[in-house]
Amino acid sequence: MIEIEVITIVFLLGLCTVFLVAFMRTKQKLAVLQKSYSARSEEIEQLSDEIYRVKEELQLIRLQAGESDRLKSAFLSNMSHELRTPLHAIMGFSGLIANPSMPEEDKVSYANIINHSVDTLLEIISDIFDIAQFESGIAGISMESLNVNDLINTLQTWVNLEKTNVGKADITVKIHKANRDRNFCIQTDAYKLKRAINHLVFNALKYSNDGCIEIGYTLTDDRKINFYVKDDGIGFENDKLELMLSQFRQIDETPTRQYGGLGLGLTLAQKFAVMLDGTLWAESGDENGSTFYLSIPCVKGI
Repeated sequence: MIEIEVITIVFLLGLCTVFLVAFMRTKQKLAVLQKSYSARSEEIEQLSDEIYRVKEELQLIRLQAGESDRLKSAFLSNMSHELRTPLHAIMGFSGLIANPSMPEEDKVSYANIINHSVDTLLEIISDIFDIAQFESGIAGISMESLNVNDLINTLQTWVNLEKTNVGKADITVKIHKANRDRNFCIQTDAYKLKRAINHLVFNALKYSNDGCIEIGYTLTDDRKINFYVKDDGIGFENDKLELMLSQFRQIDETPTRQYGGLGLGLTLAQKFAVMLDGTLWAESGDENGSTFYLSIPCVKGI
């Protein structure tokens, strides 16, 4: 009887041992599975975050692509209008001049309108050509000697003539030369520098109805030459400068906007400034005029 009880106890102890070992192994497996589950959960969470981030980026890209398409469509529509305006003037007034009964004084007036329209058309074509070079990546630098004071004088003469053509004869034009040497020259890409400053001067005249436009330059101690164009025009809010420098953009983009243009002038001026190893910036206050600066290295020319 005692032997049976001992055998039963040993059997029960053995059975408990088996269950205990099985329990420990199951617990270890559960711990491993829990650790694996936690790792997989973390991986899934990271993957979910990555998917969300990619989704956000794709959404942003889609919006940017849509905005880019909208801007390009608006630009093409605007370009069509800007090209047609001078072309219609050229065609219309050319036909009037061909009329033999037209008085001579009217012919001179119409011829001036045609010349102004041709200049406008050439400026538009030059802008399109310049932006096409940047877009295709073929724009390069061609260094040569440029007489700075001659450039300032030429710009003054152009504004004095142009302000009359656009009905703004009351605007005063001033110039400032930091170096009075008639032969003061710098080494630069003359075409790109002229085009950049031309855009700044044209912008000043475009957005000014009276007051003064000042064109000039200063020399800095760190061997830079800072060209500037100051006007008493409508000005702009400083936080709008980035928009103004954006390609195909203008502050007023409504169909009824008062001022024309392709929205490329300031963009090209900035691109030219960068190519000349320089910078372009502006200071303004709404309705208080504006001053645009273009700073490039002052390398003495021959």
